[in-house]
Amino acid sequence: MAINRSTNFWVLILCMLAGLTVGNFIGELCSSVSFLKWINYTGHFGLDNPVQIDLGVIWLSFQVKLNITLAAILGMIGSVLIYQKIK
Repeated sequence: MAINRSTNFWVLILCMLAGLTVGNFIGELCSSVSFLKWINYTGHFGLDNPVQIDLGVIWLSFQVKLNITLAAILGMIGSVLIYQKIK
């Protein structure tokens, strides 16, 4: 039973990533159409300057930035709805 729940979780994550990718692609296609530019509206989240750690021997730099478009969010919602249908 636990293996099935774990598998379902990873299938859901895979579906969400696929929806994110397809939504982002559709948003890029719609950005050139004048009345569909709103679907490619982007929100920027993350660190502007990287966090740097110098340990003498190892130097680490960490930065995360997310650019989420409205089309990507709609793609993720659609992928979750499709997942619920096929589950």
